[in-house]
Amino acid sequence: MLRQTPLFGHLEDGALDHVVECSEAVRLAKGESLYEEGDESDSVGLLLDGCMQVYVSEPSGKKYVLQMVMPGQLLGMESFVDCGERGNNVVADEDSVLLRFTRETLRQVFDSEDGLPGCDRVRCSIMRYLVSLVRHMTTLARNLALLDVYGRVRILINQMLIEQDGVLILRKQLTQQEIADQIGSSREMVARILKELVYGHYIRLENRRIVVLKMLPENF
Repeated sequence: MLRQTPLFGHLEDGALDHVVECSEAVRLAKGESLYEEGDESDSVGLLLDGCMQVYVSEPSGKKYVLQMVMPGQLLGMESFVDCGERGNNVVADEDSVLLRFTRETLRQVFDSEDGLPGCDRVRCSIMRYLVSLVRHMTTLARNLALLDVYGRVRILINQMLIEQDGVLILRKQLTQQEIADQIGSSREMVARILKELVYGHYIRLENRRIVVLKMLPENF
C-alpha cells in the first residue's frame, strides 16, 4: 500500500521498512474521530482496513460528506502539505486501522524541513495527487449547484453499484441519512425519492439494503 502512494512510492524496500517501524498504528471504532476541522496538521495517515468519512459540518449538526476513504488511500495530505489547519473532519465510518506518520518522523525520513521528499519528480507526483482531490471537489460542487436531488441520488447509487449473487446492490449499504449527507440534501427528500423509485420498480428495499432492479433513468 505504501508503494502505491505518491508520498512513499519512490522509496526502496529498506526505507519503506524504516517508515513502517516509525509509524503509529491507530485503531478506530466506528464513529471515532481521527481529527477535526481546525486541528494542527502534524501528521498524515494511510488507511489499511475499514472506511473513513471526510466531511464538513456546522454547529447545528448538518454535514456534507466530501470523500469516503478506502484502504490504500492517504488521509490529511492536503493540509499536511501546506502546514495549515485541518479544513475538514475525519471519522471512522466502520471499524478501521491506519498507519499515522508524524511530520517529525517524515522530516527524518526525507531529510527535509517540511516532511516532504526533496525530489522534484516525487513532488510533482504529490502535486498530481492533490490536483485529483481538487477535481473531485469540483465535481461535488458542480453536482450540488447544477443537479437536482434526484440527479445526485442517481449518481451516488451508480458510483456504488456492485454485483453480488446475481443482483445489483451498493458496495456499502447506506441509511437514508447517510445518503442525504453525501449529496447535500435532507433525509426526508431522500426517503421520498427512494419511495418513488420503489413504485417505479427501479429498486427494491430489503432489510435496509437497496437492490437495483434496473438502471435508474436520467430524469425521474
